[in-house]
Amino acid sequence: MEYYELLAKRRMYRHFSSEPIPPEVLEKILDSATRGPSAGFSQGFDFLVLNQKPALEQFWNLALTPQWKEETTSHKGLWNAPVVILPLANPDAYIQRYTEQDKDYSPLQDKDHWPVPYWYIDTAFASMLILNSVVYENLGALFFGIFRNLACIKKSFQIPDNYHPIGAIAIGYPSSSDVSASAKRGRREKSSQFHFNQF
Repeated sequence: MEYYELLAKRRMYRHFSSEPIPPEVLEKILDSATRGPSAGFSQGFDFLVLNQKPALEQFWNLALTPQWKEETTSHKGLWNAPVVILPLANPDAYIQRYTEQDKDYSPLQDKDHWPVPYWYIDTAFASMLILNSVVYENLGALFFGIFRNLACIKKSFQIPDNYHPIGAIAIGYPSSSDVSASAKRGRREKSSQFHFNQF
């Protein structure tokens, strides 16, 4: 698949079959997440991979209300996805990296001195690589926020306090090609997004 073709095909899916993802395919997708950039090559991102039924059920029971699952029409089958990945940002890895000798000239040993929280940016880069790799493997994915029971999810899956899930990625074989209401909005005109030399 050509690179720009891959980008054109990438979209979010909300309906999955429960067909398992071959282990070798999942391994390649996960490996791609390690190939992104990170500030100081801190690599301050980890991934909680849920691919066994008890763990998946535990996650969905905490993340979704029974009422929402029953009433939603836009996400029916989301919880059939055979894999859910939680990308975890670790600010401490960045602070530690910038205390090392080759970085000790920098003021970035203090979280307050970072102009933006690179641990979230780099974890998002890694997540985007996962989403692109999913397309390459002819699978579908949905990146979504965790808006319910985040503290309980961290405790249930023994995620250390200093690791912060930036969301979750459901991966599987799409069972529907329905386009979401959001996707129907269409893309902005490029002329309104790109500003050359001045805004």
